[in-house]
Amino acid sequence: MKQRFDIRSQLGFARLGRIKVGEHSFKTPNLLVPTNKNILNKLQMDESFNIFDSIQNKDNFNKFIGYEIQDPLGVFTEKETKEEKVNSSLFSETKELWGIPRIPPLPMNTNEDQIEIFQKLYILADNYPNTDVARYRSYEMAATSTRLRMYEELVFKKYPDNKFILEFTFKEDPQILEYIITWILRNQDHLFGIRIRNIFANLMQSRGILEWIIELKRKLPSNLLWVVGGKILPQNYALALYMGFDLIDTRYIFQMGINGLYITPNGTKWLREMSYPLCSCKYCQQIIMFLDNQKKETPHVKSLILNHNFNSAIGELWRIKQSITDKTLRSYIEMKIHSSPLAAAFLRTIDTQYAKEINSRFPIINSHPVMCVGSESYNRPEIINFINRVKDEITPAKKYKMVVILPCSAKKPYSQSRSHQKFIKTIRKAAGKQYNEIHQVIITSPTGVIPRELEKVFPAAHYDIPVTGEWDSYEIRSTAECLANWLKKYETEDKSSLTIIAHLTGGYRKACEIAELFLSRENEDENNNKFKFIYSISQTDDFGTGSFEGLNNLSAEIIENLSKSSQDKKSLDKSNDFNKITKDEIIIKATMDYQFGKGAGEMIIKNGAIIIKGKRPQYNEIYTYDGAGKLLVGRLYANTGLIKLAPRGAELLVPLGKHQISINEEDLQGTTVFRPILKDIDPSAHPGDEMIVVNKNGNYLGVGELIQAPSDANLAKNGMICKLRKKIKQHSKKV
Repeated sequence: MKQRFDIRSQLGFARLGRIKVGEHSFKTPNLLVPTNKNILNKLQMDESFNIFDSIQNKDNFNKFIGYEIQDPLGVFTEKETKEEKVNSSLFSETKELWGIPRIPPLPMNTNEDQIEIFQKLYILADNYPNTDVARYRSYEMAATSTRLRMYEELVFKKYPDNKFILEFTFKEDPQILEYIITWILRNQDHLFGIRIRNIFANLMQSRGILEWIIELKRKLPSNLLWVVGGKILPQNYALALYMGFDLIDTRYIFQMGINGLYITPNGTKWLREMSYPLCSCKYCQQIIMFLDNQKKETPHVKSLILNHNFNSAIGELWRIKQSITDKTLRSYIEMKIHSSPLAAAFLRTIDTQYAKEINSRFPIINSHPVMCVGSESYNRPEIINFINRVKDEITPAKKYKMVVILPCSAKKPYSQSRSHQKFIKTIRKAAGKQYNEIHQVIITSPTGVIPRELEKVFPAAHYDIPVTGEWDSYEIRSTAECLANWLKKYETEDKSSLTIIAHLTGGYRKACEIAELFLSRENEDENNNKFKFIYSISQTDDFGTGSFEGLNNLSAEIIENLSKSSQDKKSLDKSNDFNKITKDEIIIKATMDYQFGKGAGEMIIKNGAIIIKGKRPQYNEIYTYDGAGKLLVGRLYANTGLIKLAPRGAELLVPLGKHQISINEEDLQGTTVFRPILKDIDPSAHPGDEMIVVNKNGNYLGVGELIQAPSDANLAKNGMICKLRKKIKQHSKKV
C-alpha cells in the first residue's frame, strides 16, 4: 500500500498538505476522530440520539480522518512475555489509523468487515492503558530505548513494506530527544510520521517544548506527517498548526463531552455552572433548555455537549485553514493568545528564541493585511523579514543632495494619503528642478524605514497600527536603529556632509534624535561630521507636520539648504552614470533588489528600463532594451508591489546566481521540480518566492514559485519543491 505526505504550501512551520494512503487522499491540516467501538459504547449514551449527527448528512464537509484505539502492542506488559504472542497480536493490538471520505453514523453493530475496507496506518504508541508507567519512571531513557529497539527488531523486520507513525511524549531529558532523532533517521524508510503527546498540557515548560520541536524540525525529513495528541483544546489548535503539526487528535474533547464538560473559547466549563451557552449551534439551542436548575448532566445532555465540542473543533479548524490560505495565520494567533497568558508566553518565546527558523519559512511575497495591534506584532515574521531585506539588500539608487525624513500615514500607499500629497507638493515646489535630487524616506513603527520607492511593497502598503501618537521605548529604539543603518548607506562627495531634514514630531522625532546620537557616536573619532540633521519643527512648536505652519517650515529649510549646497560645492556631474537614472528605474532597481538580492536591479536597468501600464489593471509591465528593441522582463503587481518575472527577465538574472534552483538533470520533465532531482537551492529564498530554475550545466530552464523553504526542501525525501509558471521549450544560450 502506497503511503505519502506532500507539502503543497507553507507559512512558517504551518503548511497545507495532502496525505495519500492507497487510493484515498486527505487534505491537511485535519482532525483525527476516534471511531473505535469502546469509545462509541461510552458515547452512545442515549439510543435516540446519534453522537455523530453533527456530520451525518453534510457532504460538503472536508474529509476527516478516523482512527481506532485497540489494546496496544503489548510488548511492555507482563502478560505479553512470549515472542509468539507479540508477533501474532501485533496489528490487532496496535493503534490503527485509517482514512474515511467523511465520518458517517457508526451504529454499535458496525462489524470489522465493514471497517477493513479502509486503508490502515499504524501508530507505534508510547503510553498505553496497560503499561506500568511507575516501573520506568526512574529510568525513562531505558524505557524509551527498549521500546524503540523492540519496534526496530520485531516490527520493521517482520513488516518491511509497512509504514508507521511513531508516538512519543515530551520529556525534559535532552538525551531522550537525541536518541529519538537518531532512531528516526536510522529507520525513516519505515516511518510515515510522528505523533507527540501532551505538549499543550505542559505550556508552562514552553522553552523546553520549543527546544524539542525546533530540534526535530532542524533534523528530521520535512515530509514526515506531524500529529499532536493528548490534552489539547480548540483554543490551542492555531498554535499547534503554527508550530507545524498537520493533524490534531480530538480524543480529548470527546472525553470532555463524556464527562459533561462544555468547551468554551477559553477552556472548559461545567454546564451546571453556566447561565447561557456560548455559541449558537443547534446543539447549544437545545442545551439552553437544560441550563435552569441543572444539577447533573444527563446522558442526553452529555450527547449535546459532545456534539457542541466536536463542532467547536471543526469550526476552529476551518477558521485556521482559511487563515493559512489567506496567509493571515499570524494575525489569527495574536488574536487568540490574548485569552491565555501561557499561550502568549509560548508565542513570545518563539519570536525571541527561534525567529530565524520561523521567519525563513514565511513568504516575502504577500498581499494580506498585516494588523499590528499588540507588542507581539513587533516581531511578526512579515515585519522582521521586511526590515532585514531593507537593511541587507537595498541601497539608495543615486547620490542625493538631501534626504527628507517624513512620518507615516494611515492610508497606504503613503503617496495616496492627504498628508503625503501635501509633503510631495511642498518638496516639489521648494526644490524646483532639483526635486529628483531629494530622497524621501518614511519612518514608522514597526516596519522601520521605508524609502519612497518601496512604499507599495508588501508589507509597507499593507500594515495597520493603532494611531495614538504615543510610542513606547521599543518602537523608538528599533525605528532609530533602522534609520541609522539606512542613513549610513548614502554616498556623498569627499569630506561633505549629508543634509537630512527631519520633518517629524512626537515619537517620530524621538526616534530620529536617537538615530542621530547613534551616528554621532560612530563618527566621533573622525575629523568631519558626515550627517547634518535639521529639524523643521522645533520641540516647542504646537503645530503638526501637515499643518500650514509645518509645511512652510519644511519648504523654508529645503530652499535654504539646497541654496547652500549649490554655493558650497559644485553640482553633481551630470555625465555621471550613477545619477542618470529615471523614476521608473529607481522603483525597478529597489523592487528587484528587495526580491532577488543586491545587484539584481542593476542587471535589469543597465540598458535602461521602463514601466508601462499593463493590459490588465492588476499589473504594470516592465521592459528593458537591447539591440532588437523592448523586452518584457516582468510584471509589477499592484496587490503586492512585487514582480513576477517574464522568461527574459529570469534569464537575465541567471549570472547573479541568486534565487536559483539547480537540478541534477539536463532537462526538466513536466513543470514541477521534485525533491529527487534537486541539486542545489538558494538558502536565502522563502516559500512563494520567484525562483529561477537551471539545469546541471547552469542553463536556464524556467521560472516558478517555491513551495518549501530551502531548509525543509534539503531535508525532504520526496515532494514538490518548485512549481514552474514559465518553461522554455529548449535550452537558451547561457547569458
